[in-house]
Amino acid sequence: MNTNFQNELNTKLAEFNIKYYQYLFFDRNLVFPPDIISTYPQKWLNIYQNKKLYNTDPIVNYARITVKPFSWHYLMQSIDTEDNLFFKLAKKYGIHDGYTFAVHDALGNLALLNITCDDDTQITIEFLESKKAELLILLIDLFDLYLSQKKQSEYYRNKIHLLLSSKEKQVLKLGCDGLIYKDIAESLGIAERTVKFHMSRINRKLEVSNAKKAFLIAKDVGVF
Repeated sequence: MNTNFQNELNTKLAEFNIKYYQYLFFDRNLVFPPDIISTYPQKWLNIYQNKKLYNTDPIVNYARITVKPFSWHYLMQSIDTEDNLFFKLAKKYGIHDGYTFAVHDALGNLALLNITCDDDTQITIEFLESKKAELLILLIDLFDLYLSQKKQSEYYRNKIHLLLSSKEKQVLKLGCDGLIYKDIAESLGIAERTVKFHMSRINRKLEVSNAKKAFLIAKDVGVF
């Protein structure tokens, strides 16, 4: 996911002194796994993603059918035993109670912001209740920002995949890996001036002024 978006998310939540959260974005097509930004323990994130728990997560399932923010305590009172096992597993990693904010758009995209209670920073259910309106507005603003950056990422991703030749993609990837022109030339068995020629074509196709910007775009949209 776009690092600029992640930085913006961290900055905005820090204004509420919120440290432990999970942001999920589900594309309307539901073909790909959700994009996830989280400060939860990495072991839990690995389990969540590797076991595809987002498909059975009771928080996600409930968020799909409501626009109202809700506490997990409220949710646990109304779900069956199998779903409670999800919360028992999460609790092992310090994720015991919290609040979820959800936003849907007319196209069927869904974004969730899960905020975990934290005694150290006094993030309690009562605190989240008192900030409910502000946090929901924040999520809506973040949702718009995410869609805007996602659209831009898809624009550049398509340009790289469709407009760049195979050799240009190789040059771009090696540049993203940190190689200088001389090393790229040696790696590909071509002259350094040929690398510069390919790079000038890449810059023109991506509509950027220099190689540094091209490398940043390629890294940011995750094509390599």
